[in-house]
Amino acid sequence: MTNENILDAIGGINENAVQDAKAYKRPKSKRWFRWGAMAACLCLVVGIAIPILHHKGKGGPDTQDPAQNIAALEYNGKFYEAVKLPEVLEKYGLPPKITADMAGEHISYLKSDGGIGYKSTVSQTDIELYQYAPSVCDGVYVLRNGETWCAALFCNFYQFDSNTNCSLTELYRVYGIESADDIKSITEMDNNNENETGTPVVERQEITEFYNMTIALGSYGNDDFQAEVFDGIPEENQQKAHTAFADDRRNLRIETASGLRFFIAFYPSYNWIYGGGTMSYFKIDNQMRNWIERNVG
Repeated sequence: MTNENILDAIGGINENAVQDAKAYKRPKSKRWFRWGAMAACLCLVVGIAIPILHHKGKGGPDTQDPAQNIAALEYNGKFYEAVKLPEVLEKYGLPPKITADMAGEHISYLKSDGGIGYKSTVSQTDIELYQYAPSVCDGVYVLRNGETWCAALFCNFYQFDSNTNCSLTELYRVYGIESADDIKSITEMDNNNENETGTPVVERQEITEFYNMTIALGSYGNDDFQAEVFDGIPEENQQKAHTAFADDRRNLRIETASGLRFFIAFYPSYNWIYGGGTMSYFKIDNQMRNWIERNVG
């Protein structure tokens, strides 16, 4: 199956697909797949943004690089994005080109399920998913589609409602972080997570404190977070309040010991952290605030 077929599947969202998504129930198996339009229409139904076309080519925010092949993969409770753009791969700590020698253990062949998605199969097909050999974890996989190789990058955890939440421990484990020793550095980035705006934090004590404090922070789903921050604000002032919150955003890049990179956001004036991919917010306590002031200002 060609990349164009996958893109066609993603683009072919219609009312029937939406109705199918409403009736869809998660399989009981712990390891499962869904490709393409299923992921896209689920985000329409539950209002959770799945960044299927998140990474754009150069030329402006609405310019799609014609060489970029993008598809959504739902695997083992997480959404992934197939990416080939060199600048995006490097942003997440990967080589600028994914090649066959980076493919580790074979995970599954994939095939069309005859409807709006794709599923794993024991039969050999021309679409395969592999572990990423240089750094085996759930943060990145290698995807082969015929002769094309790309990375499947973690986007976010699978959720049906807008108030499900998880801990930062779960996010760290996606990238193989089980302790502070698995973190190489923490760096403040610009709004696009492309350029460093601060000096990387590499001191082991500071990294250990950051890890221990963040995994202990209380987690809020989106509904509870909205109630905590915006309830009580008059309706006519809601838009202004949300804009002010968004403008307060600052970003941190976390680099793992194996070189993978991912990002979280913090809002210093409001004392909140948003864990990228967790769909959850975390209330900053005094210890965490002191760490931020000491290390990133």
